[in-house]
Amino acid sequence: MKSVCVVSDLHMFCKRSNWQSHLPEIYEAAAESDLFVFNGDTFDFKWTMLKSVDQTVEKAIEFLAELAARYPACRFHVNLGNHDHVQGFIDALSELARRTPNLTWHPYYLRVGSTLFLHGDMATRKMSHAQLEAYRSSWLHHKKQGRVKNRVYDAAFKAGAHIAISRLVHPPQRTLKRVHEYIHDIGHGTPHGVDTVYFGHTHVAVDAEYYRGVTFHNGGAPMRGMDFSLLRLELADTG
Repeated sequence: MKSVCVVSDLHMFCKRSNWQSHLPEIYEAAAESDLFVFNGDTFDFKWTMLKSVDQTVEKAIEFLAELAARYPACRFHVNLGNHDHVQGFIDALSELARRTPNLTWHPYYLRVGSTLFLHGDMATRKMSHAQLEAYRSSWLHHKKQGRVKNRVYDAAFKAGAHIAISRLVHPPQRTLKRVHEYIHDIGHGTPHGVDTVYFGHTHVAVDAEYYRGVTFHNGGAPMRGMDFSLLRLELADTG
């Protein structure tokens, strides 16, 4: 068996995320895991508090490189989400993976045995894989948001609007239905042996919800008022 840790939606470098307080837990999990899956929106290039997207890319690569070097016995998998599906990061991540034996990245999903890991942004609306690719393409050259938009977002965040919006836009059954339809579209549904899915994006925690033959998990997001956890599991060693 392989021990696995999964974490979604850290939104590192966004000031509205409490990602820094979870770093000790991330390091501890990496030390204890055979596989560690960053399941999308690990970094936030749109709402970064750093000076530029380029500087954020540099810091993101530094974080991953240091983590992989510190825990060489752990294999790190980086799934992209919409907020880190940025061309500059993709280019730098590809180069990092080329020179880092225990780090791999995936643009859309990772499958290990009967378990599928994906970000979950296809749940925003009903999407086929082709539609998801088109949606993600709009993020490739996304600009860092300016001071005015950040102030507006800060005010809404303090009022708790992010909690209400997440729950309104992503009701559990509709979310699971859309993710379920997507995994069938990409040929990784129940007829193809998948029985468990870990996803993120919605910021709404899902604890082992069963829908049409598949058990779904979502660790939430480290935002004020939202549930968040690093998820642990054991998977059969598939080699």
